[in-house]
Amino acid sequence: MVKISVCLFPRVSYRQVALTLPEQLRIPSHNHSNQKRFYFWFMVLSEGCLSELIQAYFKTDACEIAVFVFIHIHSCNSNYNLHLHVILAKGAFFSSN
Repeated sequence: MVKISVCLFPRVSYRQVALTLPEQLRIPSHNHSNQKRFYFWFMVLSEGCLSELIQAYFKTDACEIAVFVFIHIHSCNSNYNLHLHVILAKGAFFSSN
């Protein structure tokens, strides 16, 4: 298994963000007929929301974020608790013309 540190950009600071599915949606998500697809779209939408938030902060859609998303489906006490751990670069990357 490759350590995440080899995938990070040098001299870039990162922050961890945790995104949790609301409690009232845990049972429906647990009972979803295609959990793999549900989990995939949860991660995709989360990345999209973070990207949109950062673009709004910089007031431009000409920037991209560096993000790694890890899914966890249980809490430390083994209860079903779908949540994401996100490693997010501080700031954004702007394409150079």
